[in-house]
Amino acid sequence: MNRQDRELTAPRKLTNEETTRLRSLLRSELRLPPAAKDTHGGSGSSQVSIGSDDPLAQQAEEDAADLLDYTFAMIANGKDVGYVVEELKSMEMDICDGEAAERMG
Repeated sequence: MNRQDRELTAPRKLTNEETTRLRSLLRSELRLPPAAKDTHGGSGSSQVSIGSDDPLAQQAEEDAADLLDYTFAMIANGKDVGYVVEELKSMEMDICDGEAAERMG
């Protein structure tokens, strides 16, 4: 990611449609179990249906929802892409390693 990209911020509040689309794009970069099926509500929140009773998969989905909520809070608070990426990297989560964080940026 080049310096200009790292300094980008949201120029305005995202619409529900933009939020839903961005959430889907960012979620696709996370390291989630293949049994998960992503569905989106109209409010921009992500609702997930798990295809198995695997507690680790369910935890990964909960972690993903929390991580995306935090990501969107940072975006709404005017944080730039570089800040968000570094924050995600620092969290050292299984679903979002350094490579996934960079792809999300």
